[in-house]
Amino acid sequence: MNQINVKRMLLAGLAMLVVWIAVEILVERVISQFLFGQTTSDMWLQTIDLSHWTALNYWVSGLLPLLNCTILIWLYASLRPMFGVGTRTALITSAFGVILGFSLVINFINLGLLPVRLGLMEAIFETIEFPIAMIVGAGVYEGGGKGTREAG
Repeated sequence: MNQINVKRMLLAGLAMLVVWIAVEILVERVISQFLFGQTTSDMWLQTIDLSHWTALNYWVSGLLPLLNCTILIWLYASLRPMFGVGTRTALITSAFGVILGFSLVINFINLGLLPVRLGLMEAIFETIEFPIAMIVGAGVYEGGGKGTREAG
């Protein structure tokens, strides 16, 4: 239980990213449109000028979330010996990410890089997206219910 399975960590990071994107589409497009009459994507496009982006910008924007998800799965795997295997530890891990995300959003709002409404909406939506994606990623790391889970 104390060794991190690197192959599973990489696979779980990818799975976490895919689920995060799926939940993000649901929350930030469908629910945001229903509640606020505007998607967060529309708000981001008003904030960021993508016309000057190069291929490198798109690659970095795509690879950083994969790296972040993989690091979060590593954190989950590292916390397993202290908190046990499963949803509880995944939620503890997601709490770290939510706190970090909130502090970054507050800093970006404070620096004037994000409008207050967009920043706060993103922070609130992340508290929905993050735990769901983390639970799925943790499940993939644990083997997806193939009898490989260990008790606490």
